[in-house]
Amino acid sequence: MWVWAATDVKTKLAPIMQVNDRSQKAACQVIHDLKQCLRAGYTPVFSSDGLKSYFYTNVHLRCGLTAHFGRWETVEGKRRPEWVLLSEFVYGQVVKHQRRRKLVKVERRILCGDRDNYRGRLKAVGLSGNINSSFIERLNLTIRRGISKLARRTWGLTQYPLELVEPIEWWRAYYHFSRYHESLRLELAALIHRKGKQPPIKYKNQTTATPALHRTQCGASVAAGLTNRRWTVKELISYPIY
Repeated sequence: MWVWAATDVKTKLAPIMQVNDRSQKAACQVIHDLKQCLRAGYTPVFSSDGLKSYFYTNVHLRCGLTAHFGRWETVEGKRRPEWVLLSEFVYGQVVKHQRRRKLVKVERRILCGDRDNYRGRLKAVGLSGNINSSFIERLNLTIRRGISKLARRTWGLTQYPLELVEPIEWWRAYYHFSRYHESLRLELAALIHRKGKQPPIKYKNQTTATPALHRTQCGASVAAGLTNRRWTVKELISYPIY
């Protein structure tokens, strides 16, 4: 079994976390569910590792990235309409080549779209513009550190998929609503001084689900705005689910 995950670089949200096998069908399900999470008509910039299953196209089965971000168009001289990718759809991959368990080469390639368009859209939101998978790798490490069943050399073994799905879903709720994210913290306009020799407070901490009210020196601090405050763990586990 594998844990499939997706993350939004700016808000640090993890809209998709699924437990499934490493198959074409599982990859298509992840992409389909991710598409349902996006705002209608919105096409983000995609980057991933070198797994070919993400790119797989079957427009009739709605499978793969290229099957979700395109439209049917009538082409002059042809009887049947053709599937054409959206002009704003760009997709890059980071392919790591290993030899004897050692990294020997990192290849960055654009599979869809224009490289200048890719870099420009990333720089417009305050990113470097390079193709990389460091953000999802950081999330993978955070998941491993937060869920005992996924830690290396753990005693918390899992024998059935449900035993892994439930801790993951609980952790994802905690990650969004209760856990502070350091990269989303806001720089205060004025220091808040404390008693004694305690250092003053320079930043306001935020979770990924709380809204950002100010801008930091390095750019806009963006959060999802799903709630107006941080939830306690007690509030989180006692919230009714219908």
